[in-house]
Amino acid sequence: MLSLGRLTLVFLASLIIAEATSTATHAAEPSGEYRAVLRRTLERRKERKRDRATAPVGKIVPYPMPPSLIIRHTREVHGEVESLLRLLRH
Repeated sequence: MLSLGRLTLVFLASLIIAEATSTATHAAEPSGEYRAVLRRTLERRKERKRDRATAPVGKIVPYPMPPSLIIRHTREVHGEVESLLRLLRH
C-alpha cells in the first residue's frame, strides 16, 4: 500500500501531466494548413457565385442522367418552354 506522501505525489504528477497534455492538444489558433484550405474554399465559393452572376441568359443545358434540361432564361421564355413541353407530353 502507498503511503500518504507517495499517494499525494502521484496525484500531483497526474494533474501536471493531464494539464500539460490537455493544453498541447488545443491550439490557440488553427494550423497554417487548415487556414490555407479554408481560404481556398472561400475563394472557390466566390468564384462559383461570380460565375453564376455572369452566366449568360438564354442557355439550355442537357443533363444525361437523369434526363433533364437546365434552362436559364427569362420568365416569359420559361413559360413558352413549359407550354411546348406540355404539348409534347400529350
